Amino acid sequence: METDYNEIDEGTDYVGYREAFSLIASKVRPVGIEEIPLVLSVDRIAAVDVAAQVSYPSADVSLKDGFAVKSVDVAAASMQNPVSLKVTGSVFAGFKFDGEVKRGGAVRICSGAPIPRGADAVVSGEFCEEVYPDEVFVKADAEPGRNILRAGGEVKAGATIVGRGGRLLPGYLGLAAAAGVSRVSVYRRPGVAVVGVGDEVVAPGENLIPGQLYASNLVTMESWLASFGISCVTSVVNDNEEAIKQELQKLLPGVDVILTSGGAWGSERDLVIGSLAQLGWQEIFHHVRMGPGKGMAFGLWEGKPVFCLPGGPASNEMAFLQLALPGILRMSGDNRHPLQTVTARLAESLQSRHRAWTEFKDATLSRDAEGNYCVELYRNRSRLQAIASANSLVCIPEGTESLNSGDVVPVQILAPRLDDI
Repeated sequence: METDYNEIDEGTDYVGYREAFSLIASKVRPVGIEEIPLVLSVDRIAAVDVAAQVSYPSADVSLKDGFAVKSVDVAAASMQNPVSLKVTGSVFAGFKFDGEVKRGGAVRICSGAPIPRGADAVVSGEFCEEVYPDEVFVKADAEPGRNILRAGGEVKAGATIVGRGGRLLPGYLGLAAAAGVSRVSVYRRPGVAVVGVGDEVVAPGENLIPGQLYASNLVTMESWLASFGISCVTSVVNDNEEAIKQELQKLLPGVDVILTSGGAWGSERDLVIGSLAQLGWQEIFHHVRMGPGKGMAFGLWEGKPVFCLPGGPASNEMAFLQLALPGILRMSGDNRHPLQTVTARLAESLQSRHRAWTEFKDATLSRDAEGNYCVELYRNRSRLQAIASANSLVCIPEGTESLNSGDVVPVQILAPRLDDI
């Protein structure tokens, strides 16, 4: 059902979108901390500082295959004036050279091998010519420190690699492994229950009779949660107050957050809010000046967040993506918005239906001939087709009357990677 924004203005008890977002952010908390193997922690959020256990490298090492030398011996070396040095041995990565490099001497060295005692530079092999097994002509100079990675040059013992609240990306994990870290403490991801409510709603895979529909909202939400590594349990319950209460009471002990789909608007057949009220939940807000998604409610029940989402696919999707999913991510220590944002040029003007509301529009993002992003509305009367095919969202913020053709605006991406656009 389309909202008549002229009938619902800022004088109602609806909260604004930004206020709803702030209320959720202020009420949700990380659900706990767990220690896991480093290799399993990619894209998780660090719950404590990840600090280097050892310095890396643990000794001065060579950055090149070549010869370890005293820099003073090759100070005047050049292609036209090579310097002859006596080769006194070789050293390889993982091994130590027991001798010492003395004046006029050189040690053959591999990349990653520790610098022999007495040497203060490495000449790359491309500037060296071995004429006998024990003699090398050096054809380039090398100042002290040339081609040497000092002990702790990558990271020193005790240094913070990723701070508390930081995202554990693959590059950081490799550095942490090199610095002796094998396990990390991360914020636990919340367990989620998703409940579809309605006599007309049937779980996917069950028999369908005329007038019923499959609970596609549940699959869409479960898929989004899975894309962020969050597991959930799903169920479907009829429009019956006792059945709703029994299902919610059964689920609450085993999860950290509950989502309901349907039954949230407030009519005589929308029983979710009343059922929660009887169970003693604390309602934080009900109804948001956001289109689609206005019928959403949010509260706490025994300290756990409950998001009551509308049943209509478009409203359900928007309330979930813009409010519920960001709140759930915060419970895993992740404060980012789930949808990546780029800027794009509008191909058409957009008019707000009421400046007191925030509106989200299905859109199609593409690139022009110069590679710049441009965006236009996605037009399809089928809401499920729009959810499936629109690849982005354009927002007309609260307080804005219009966006003009040619404006460069933020656009939310409905795909895990920009390459999928």
